[in-house]
Amino acid sequence: MTDAPGAKRRRTDADADAEPQAPPLVRSTEYWFDDGNIILQVESTQFRVAKSVLSRHSSVFRDMFALPLPADEPTVEGCPVVVLPGDTAQDWKLFLGVLYPKTYSTKLPTIGLITAMLRLSKKYDFPLLREECVRRMKQEFPTTLKKVLSKRPSFQQEGNMALGLVSLARETGLHSVLPQLYYSIVSGQGLHMHAVLDSNDTTLSTPDRVACLTGAIKLLELQSTTTLSWLDFKVKPPHIPSETCTRHDKCAEGAKAIFLDIANPRPAYRMFGSWNEQWDTHLCGSCRGKAKQIYNAGRETCWKQLPAAFGLPDWEELKALDFE
Repeated sequence: MTDAPGAKRRRTDADADAEPQAPPLVRSTEYWFDDGNIILQVESTQFRVAKSVLSRHSSVFRDMFALPLPADEPTVEGCPVVVLPGDTAQDWKLFLGVLYPKTYSTKLPTIGLITAMLRLSKKYDFPLLREECVRRMKQEFPTTLKKVLSKRPSFQQEGNMALGLVSLARETGLHSVLPQLYYSIVSGQGLHMHAVLDSNDTTLSTPDRVACLTGAIKLLELQSTTTLSWLDFKVKPPHIPSETCTRHDKCAEGAKAIFLDIANPRPAYRMFGSWNEQWDTHLCGSCRGKAKQIYNAGRETCWKQLPAAFGLPDWEELKALDFE
């Protein structure tokens, strides 16, 4: 006989066994201070810190702590507990390392630290920390080709960093870094494209995956008419050999060798990097000068059209959309 509709079924031991058990609460071994007066509970980890430290940097925590606590508010060792849903204990561990530094370090921050700082500084309004993260992100992914060609790393470089930073940029409203992140994924090919082609990989959202796939094709077409247009042998007369070439046949063969090097085993993206000096040995001085002129001029054109290749607004609009 089945339970009647709406009737409350008696709880059995099997039901209890089937329910997932919440992991036991643990105290952070690094951020549990005896003089702390507030406990942050993130996932199953508790951090005991000082209200004054959080309030000094964050308007969200400052306003939160200004409210009187209910008389029956549960406490741990006399400290109220603030549960922070949606965050990860790892992010908070990294974040508190900035608020409570053990040593002074001149090392570049890791991607994990930048991610934690940017995400939490926006959510809880830590303006100074957010400003520092935004500065580093924009330094790493600037909006002008001139800055790209002269930049220095602003955080530690990791092989797969572009994949994770795409979702972070969208989450935190940094739209102007998206074109370069997409380009890093596409130009990385074997390093990143597995995440684009594998529909079961959840690293990228479906819109981001589509943007990368369509952009990959558009960029190959774009570079063929800009930076690498000097390798277009269908043009009459061809750019290479040039009009003043001193060794016509050798330069023609050299240009074909360069083309094959770029195209095999898969098409390479040559849009923003410096001229490949290895190409010099294939061309005479006249042809090399003509090819470099076309290549360098093409980089500017490619840069202007980079956002559009991924279905994004132009650079100026992307900068205006940034949340800072």
